[in-house]
Amino acid sequence: MKIKLLVKLGELILGEVYPDEEPRADMYLPIWLLAFALLLLAGGAAVAVLAIVFLSVPAAIVALASLILGTTALLCWKNQKVLMLSDDSFEYTTFLGNKKVYRFSEIVDLKVGIDSMTLLMENGKVHIESSAIITERLVDRINKELSEKE
Repeated sequence: MKIKLLVKLGELILGEVYPDEEPRADMYLPIWLLAFALLLLAGGAAVAVLAIVFLSVPAAIVALASLILGTTALLCWKNQKVLMLSDDSFEYTTFLGNKKVYRFSEIVDLKVGIDSMTLLMENGKVHIESSAIITERLVDRINKELSEKE
């Protein structure tokens, strides 16, 4: 129940409504990232008030860092996603909202890191956080393409 309230709050803040029964994309970031972003933004605002009241430079630095991290986390949650357009292509949106359409046939390799994966494309990269929620159809399509490259 609490998570649904948080989702609805996020949708209200961002002005986008997603149906409960279907994912908002084929790869997207989980709701806890929105909660973390809101916590950082609220904490940063509170510490900023304290920094002003007590004229504290360390508190101002903490507030600024918290506000920057909160804003970045919010942008990641809202924007970073993959949406399959067809069985042959998908649209990747970066955390800044930049969109690019790729064909699955452009996949060169999959680089797995400690906290994320990167799909190496012929003309770019697709970053996938390890915490991302990915639909089965996207996973199957990427695996199919990678197996054909071997």
